[in-house]
Amino acid sequence: MKELIFPSARTDPSHPPAAYVHDPSRRPRRTRLAYGGEAWLVTSFHDARQVLADSAFSSDSSRTDYPNFPLALRTRVPGHFVSMDAPEHTRLRKVVAAGFSPSGVKAIEPFIVALAGQFLAAARRNGSFDLVSDVAVPLHGGVVAELLGVPAAGQELFGACTRRLQRHDASAASRMTANVKLTRYLTDLLASPETRGRDNLIGVLARTRDSGALTGDEAVAIANLILVAGLETTVGLLALTVYSLLRDRRQWDLLRGDPGRWAGPAVREALRYWTLVQHGVTRVATREVVVGGEVLRAGDAVVVHLPTANRDPSVYASPDTFDIAREAAGHLAFGHGAHHCLGAVLAQVEVTTAITALARQLPGLALATPEHELSFLHHMLIYGLRDLVLTWPTEAQEGAGT
Repeated sequence: MKELIFPSARTDPSHPPAAYVHDPSRRPRRTRLAYGGEAWLVTSFHDARQVLADSAFSSDSSRTDYPNFPLALRTRVPGHFVSMDAPEHTRLRKVVAAGFSPSGVKAIEPFIVALAGQFLAAARRNGSFDLVSDVAVPLHGGVVAELLGVPAAGQELFGACTRRLQRHDASAASRMTANVKLTRYLTDLLASPETRGRDNLIGVLARTRDSGALTGDEAVAIANLILVAGLETTVGLLALTVYSLLRDRRQWDLLRGDPGRWAGPAVREALRYWTLVQHGVTRVATREVVVGGEVLRAGDAVVVHLPTANRDPSVYASPDTFDIAREAAGHLAFGHGAHHCLGAVLAQVEVTTAITALARQLPGLALATPEHELSFLHHMLIYGLRDLVLTWPTEAQEGAGT
């Protein structure tokens, strides 16, 4: 059998690499990591759920046996709970968890609706617009600024850093500069006496730090993580959802006929179909455990390839078809278990709100760029589109067509 190297290239931008599935059983298989070392590759939906929920697998990337993987933090960073195990992961995550709960997100939903309408109205005036730069990036940046509690005076700097971090043509030095500015700003904001009494996440972090339950570095890192961890995911999700709908007009017509009913299912199906964390997530076994009939031993690296798991035909009929009428609620796009994405509810509300507004205000929306000319983010950890220019007919044209 030909050696499997991870990651392998996609042959079709709409589908995970075919090389990851070598037989219908989808048993875990050995792969050589392009970054060095070897790992077990997990592609079955049920095996993926097992690994993600089992405490026998560690997320602590500072471990010496943790697999070599892009962006894996090899040293412990205070507050960066994504790369930690319980009890530290639990302690840090619960500080801000309430703000991302369904009730916490519902509290700012009117703000999200108003902001989406604002950016969409501005974009419409130009006759065409880039959904990524003109709507998705500023929408998410504005929502996170509201959630954190960034005052009006700081929102220009906050927005500029957000846009710089999302630009995929930005140099590493440019992104680092933006991150340094953002960290300095958040540090100053947390140090402000006015912050402590506010009913927002910055206020929660400041009060928790003052109580001694968080260090200053942990508070800043959590605030930074809230922005950075969700930015590219939410932006990519909005662009890919709209792209999927517009390349199949039957899906778009179904949505625009009743956005209130179909926007949510469309977003859930986009999450299943695209699964934005395109290289999956990594773990390391801390003891011997059986997964999919294979014995994994302590110290074995594991790559859970979520995009392929979400295309498991034993769970989803015709999994390579984008179908907003299917029930996709059980997908693994946000992970599973203790590390299930903290911002999952927020991301879905943002994107659902945006596509609802698009369907109601611009029912004649269309792709302005031929599909074969679209630029997908093949080399990024989070999948998406570099840009997505949209256009629509004038009122006269729409009237002539009815």
